[in-house]
Order: sequence, then C-alpha cells, then structure tokens
Amino acid sequence: MKKSFKPLRLFAALSFGLMLLFTACNNAPEPDTTFHFDGTCWFDGYEYFVGHSDTVTNNPDLYIFRGGTLHEGGAAFALLQVSADTFIIQPFPLEEWTAVGVEGDTAVMEQLGDQTIIVCHRPNDPESDTLWLYDPGNLSPMAAYEQLLLQRKLEALSGTYLDPQKKLTYQFVDTLLVRTNDKGVADTASFHFFYSFEMPSQILQFSTGEQFWYELTPKGMDLYDIKYWKHEEDFSRESLIAQLEKQR
Repeated sequence: MKKSFKPLRLFAALSFGLMLLFTACNNAPEPDTTFHFDGTCWFDGYEYFVGHSDTVTNNPDLYIFRGGTLHEGGAAFALLQVSADTFIIQPFPLEEWTAVGVEGDTAVMEQLGDQTIIVCHRPNDPESDTLWLYDPGNLSPMAAYEQLLLQRKLEALSGTYLDPQKKLTYQFVDTLLVRTNDKGVADTASFHFFYSFEMPSQILQFSTGEQFWYELTPKGMDLYDIKYWKHEEDFSRESLIAQLEKQR
C-alpha cells in the first residue's frame, strides 16, 4: 500500500512558516520610545515653555524650549539628550544663560502618577527646578498657562484662617471668601487677583469693594493695606492690618 506523506508535508510547511514569522519578528524595527518634545507645553510654577524637537541643525540630540510670562517672552533653555530620559541643561543656542536650572545640571524625565515632569538635579541644592507637562487643550499655551498660574495661587490660598484679635474666621474656597465672626454671623464675597504687569499679583479685590495685599507665612497669612498709584496704575503694600493663623 502506498504511504501518504501529507502529515509530513503539513509539518514542514508549518515549520517553514514559523521560521519566517520568527525571522520577521527579529528583523522588525524596535518601537520608538523617544519622547517627542515638539509642541509640548511645560510649566515651572512661574514661566511657561514650548518645546521644539527639530530646530537645531546638525544636532538632533539638542531640544530647545522657548517661553516666558504673561508680561514678557524671551525665556529659553535647551536640553542635550544623553539617554532615553536623561538630559544636560544647556543655554539656548547663541545665548549665555538658561531660564531653567544651571548649565551642566542633569535633568531627568519622570512620571509622577499620570503627570510627566522633568526634574533638574542640582548638586548640593535640595530645591530642584521642576517642569510640569501640561495640555493646553483648545487654548493657546499662554492662555492655558494663565489658568495654571491662577489655579496654583488659589490652591495655595485655600483654607481656613483665624484672626485672633478680631475673632474672625476667614475661609477661602476657590474664588469665594466666607468671613465669620465669633457670634456665627457670616458674610460671603467673591474675589479676584489684581493684575500687575499682566501677571496676577498678591492683591485681592473683593465684590464688597475691599482690597488688601496678602502674604502667606509659615503660620498662616498676613494682610496689608494697599495704596494705589495713579500714574503707575499699580498698588504698593502698606501697613500690616492682620495676622491670620491657619487652622489645621
């Protein structure tokens, strides 16, 4: 009886197919794990920056960042990539200074939960500059940066404070102030930050017409009278009017 070789042929075909698949997988290009800086927006708590990945001719490992504040631009720095997530801080090309960190500092890209950050490690300095990646959404990078500035100021201001001399409690919630006396009588006022040189300042302007300058302290908050200078269209901090203690 004539023997059939169909199973052997099938096995050979499968083996050859697996060999081709294995070869194709080995020769496939590795996935691109490089972070693409072009168009990304960064915030260091005071200034904003927009990254550019391809603006330095003949130096593909140097990424530059331009930005500034609401008042003025001209802030810039560069990162020289030395590994997938490690960089050396450099001045902007043809400049002598860097707006972030110090030339020669190491900067490392890290994940803080869902947040991407770049931490500038400065030897013997515990306070490191940190850049936070942000998504401007439908806004311009500058408009989104302004919202970040206001959000950060409101978060720092929020809380309950006690004026022990007048026995008043100040509670800041978002853009509202609820002020309560020792008899439990409360009044509520909305407020906004006065802008000085296009930047939100330390001056709070209330819907009640009140205005004062605030300074956060280790114990709570100091409030000051202010004086308006018409020709400069700006305010100055004057005498201390209250020292508030933050309630834990």
